[in-house]
Amino acid sequence: MQKDPKCIKDELKNFHAPRWNELPQLPLYMDQVVYYLNQALDPIHFEDNKQILTSSMVNNYVKNSIVKAPVKKQYQPYHLAYLLVVCALKRCYSLSEIGTLIQIYSNISDQDRLAADYNKFVSVFEDCLSDVFSSGTCRKEYFENPSMQQQLMVNVIRTVCYKIFAEFELLDYRKRNSDQLQQS
Repeated sequence: MQKDPKCIKDELKNFHAPRWNELPQLPLYMDQVVYYLNQALDPIHFEDNKQILTSSMVNNYVKNSIVKAPVKKQYQPYHLAYLLVVCALKRCYSLSEIGTLIQIYSNISDQDRLAADYNKFVSVFEDCLSDVFSSGTCRKEYFENPSMQQQLMVNVIRTVCYKIFAEFELLDYRKRNSDQLQQS
């Protein structure tokens, strides 16, 4: 059953993505990864009736070197972080573009930087999504003197947030028109 647009809008305004320290710290198997990320990302995929992430998708991301292969079929927190980012970005970008964006912005071999970059990504994403759903725009500057990589990240996030907003507005429009037709 389709959620009410007001409920969807409230969920998107208040969307929370897990921070690095909130990600499961124990290794997870594929089915656990898929379940966890589908739950975490459900609010931003309000119109889809299918799973946001499947094991086939994860295998494809690994095969295309967007996400490192699991160790003994177990996924670590950094896998979850990368997969969450990939799932958010795939609304607007191809896998090739996502792979390049990840290479530009982060260095997986440095766990401290990865955690900081991931936390910044999700906090900017949440903030921008909230702004877009509150006022229709996101004009905040998230860095005082942004590097090219930081500015690119912000612009990529804005693009995804505006896409989600446009999808919501179209859904809401269709629902209103459908309700008007039923009342006639």
